[in-house]
Amino acid sequence: MPEISSSTQKFTDIFDITNNLLILNDGSVSEIIEVGTINFGLLSEEEQDAAIYAYAGILNSLNFPIQIVIKSKAKDVTNYLNSLVEAENATTNQSHRAQIARYREFIRTWVKTSNILDKSFFVVITASALDLGIGTAKNVFNSTAEVNLDRYELAPIIERATGILNPMRDHLISQFGRIGLFANQVTTQEIIKLFYQSYNPGDAEGIGVMESQDFAAPIISANVVESKLE
Repeated sequence: MPEISSSTQKFTDIFDITNNLLILNDGSVSEIIEVGTINFGLLSEEEQDAAIYAYAGILNSLNFPIQIVIKSKAKDVTNYLNSLVEAENATTNQSHRAQIARYREFIRTWVKTSNILDKSFFVVITASALDLGIGTAKNVFNSTAEVNLDRYELAPIIERATGILNPMRDHLISQFGRIGLFANQVTTQEIIKLFYQSYNPGDAEGIGVMESQDFAAPIISANVVESKLE
């Protein structure tokens, strides 16, 4: 069977990631806002009601669409377990060493059996190709329609997109702050890492990221799969 040489990027809708923006093949441009959390279960009933009404107030204040994305991944406690091993080896008190060993085993088993997850929350705001003056109504009603972005200079598109999206971003960050939720715009490097982790789960810790135009090869490459027929 001949070798398969391809890039996962050919099968995604991403045209470019630059200037803290996600540019898609349909000509739309998005900003991503990461939003913190509050422990709703620890709030009193009155505080819970206040949080619900405040969140409803945020939604009612919007005159533009948003997309809410929740990203879940298994909790990685490797570094914490390693620190416990170091503490266990460093102590000369046998009783303390035994306690640390039992605690380390408890954490390892608990995380494994309980499927502990890390959750991240994002709000995505988008300017369509029509908003940016590079698309037609066809792009609005046909989600698979693409714009030949190679025909356009990206700098003016980026300038128009930030002019449209930044006020939306500032409004959302301000509104989330009113209910005690810290929010910030996701940077270029963080967007790249998010997508890298999505397509390479478990293989993105410590990855160095840079501006997309600085890559000399595809960011995400497919593995070569060889198959033999019996």
